[in-house]
Amino acid sequence: MEYKGEGIEALVTVLDDMQGASLIMTDKKIRSLLKCLAYYDEFRVVLEYCSNGFDYAAEKKKALQRVGEYHVLRLPKNPTTLVALVTNMLVEFDEGKADFLSFCSEFFPADTKQASFEKCFQGFMEPFKLALVGLVVDGVKEETPLVERTVEFAPNGLQEQTEYLLVAMVRAVDESRLAENDRKDLLLMLEGFSAALDSRDTLMIKSVWLGIKKTLASFKLCAGEIAKTDELLRLYLLVK
Repeated sequence: MEYKGEGIEALVTVLDDMQGASLIMTDKKIRSLLKCLAYYDEFRVVLEYCSNGFDYAAEKKKALQRVGEYHVLRLPKNPTTLVALVTNMLVEFDEGKADFLSFCSEFFPADTKQASFEKCFQGFMEPFKLALVGLVVDGVKEETPLVERTVEFAPNGLQEQTEYLLVAMVRAVDESRLAENDRKDLLLMLEGFSAALDSRDTLMIKSVWLGIKKTLASFKLCAGEIAKTDELLRLYLLVK
């Protein structure tokens, strides 16, 4: 069914206004965004669906991590979880339980507060908008797996142990002199590896890592991180 509501247009307007606003106005813009979400029926239906069974404390802890000296934001891959997480965080910013600009500086560091805000908008607000709009347009429905198989889960500690290596590989690729298309492809592959680690699905982790390892090696990148990741996977009985 074709979407015919006004909510998405209003949402885009509010977010464009927020993106173009001065930093001192961000609190008011967040409140305007929340009012928009509360006003339109299509958003209320989606948010109610996304909040069903959602564990905010657990998902926030997984998303906001500290790796060495760095803060790392890892948004959920599942659109319903992402929408629920970001909405709850926006409510906390609006209620003064957390400071939005401090969040921007910590998780999207840059030379200026304005640059941090712009990076945060692209890495935090934009994925939220895309996930929310997708759920509104396509409708909320339970997903049924196409293929059933027994999933063997990796130990809980694997993700934590590999986090700093993943961050190092992302930075090495991002700062490399590779062609733009090659760099984007590698960053996408590393994002896939991050998703595989999130899932704890050993088959997915092994298959994604094999592709990343060969590609990084072909570009002569991250030899140390590859060796350490291989060793961790062996220790956690994922690679023989």
